[in-house]
Amino acid sequence: MNVTQLTKFVVSLLVMFPVIFLWLSVVSLLVHPFGLRLPLTPFRWAEHRSAFQAFTFPQYLMVGGILYFSCGMLITSTVQGYLEWKCWHGSPLTSENMVREILGSLLAGVLMGFLSWSPRGNSAK
Repeated sequence: MNVTQLTKFVVSLLVMFPVIFLWLSVVSLLVHPFGLRLPLTPFRWAEHRSAFQAFTFPQYLMVGGILYFSCGMLITSTVQGYLEWKCWHGSPLTSENMVREILGSLLAGVLMGFLSWSPRGNSAK
């Protein structure tokens, strides 16, 4: 790994961590009006786990699979593409690439929701 690759990697990490943590807080605010309680800070992992265990399967699929995973993956890949284009003169974002990323992210989020769903503690709802 040469210096420019290491620089790209470090800059990407420095940008991505705040973006991811901000998105986790935004999701908490987005689902609040629908009666779903998630902790506002992204660092309360035990509270997140217990909140997700209280969700029904459709709620878990929408919040955990689509909002957390799919949209988070789409946001980070878009920011990464922007950094690549703006800072390191990579290829620009095209509508074809965006549509491909949106569809891929949605599919990955639905699969993630299906594969990570655990019905323990959810059978009463």
